[in-house]
Amino acid sequence: MKKSLTAEIISVGNELLIGHTLDTNSHWIAKYFTKFGWALQRITVLRDSLPAINDGARGALRRKPDLLITIGGLGPTHDDMTLRGVALALDKRLVLNPAAFAMVKARYSALEASTGLTRFRRKMATLPEGAQPLPNPVGTAPGVTINVGTTRLVSLPGVPSEMRAIFTGSVIPMLRASKGQAPEEVSIGLVGIIESALAPALDRARKAFPGLYFKSHPRGREGGIRSLIQLHVYSVDPDSRAKLDNAIAYLLRELSKSA
Repeated sequence: MKKSLTAEIISVGNELLIGHTLDTNSHWIAKYFTKFGWALQRITVLRDSLPAINDGARGALRRKPDLLITIGGLGPTHDDMTLRGVALALDKRLVLNPAAFAMVKARYSALEASTGLTRFRRKMATLPEGAQPLPNPVGTAPGVTINVGTTRLVSLPGVPSEMRAIFTGSVIPMLRASKGQAPEEVSIGLVGIIESALAPALDRARKAFPGLYFKSHPRGREGGIRSLIQLHVYSVDPDSRAKLDNAIAYLLRELSKSA
């Protein structure tokens, strides 16, 4: 049985933690991990703070995911400090990267007549030592990638259009190359049963089919006229994919016994 490759996401930004901005970036990326058969283990949201980013990156790297993605904090302003925090976590210097500098310069040359690069613009080309830039076709700050032991670390901008462009061009090929397999999923609606009544049969099904994951989602109020539970069953490992139909049939038989 082929083991799924693992990933983590660190999303950086005070705006996420004060409720000003919804973290749609992580949600969007998570769907691609599932599509390409990767196991997303954790999403962490951090403040725009060097200690927080340093601590968050170190913690993630200790867990040794195959891929660690940071989102946000690559721009020119004072609160864009993700790469500084990553450099601290890696015990590396920040250095002006010639390839990144060329990308930033070319982008600003296309945007305005002056090609002067202020220190704020040069900041976007200053990367942890040993890192490489990833092209940003719609924005100014390049993405960044560096190998840390068995982990590939990728830093992406927080602007959704830029994040998606870099992810599509540079990260999806990494995911696809792993040749992972997306989980098979079956979804059914159960009417007229509340979750606590479903739980015993669900527990028996879970034990009978250990390679599958069962997740129930109550819809509406339990005391409503037509209580509804949306049940999702999907394969945790490739060997369990063929068991989905049998698992659903088993669960429905168990429910009919208690009806």
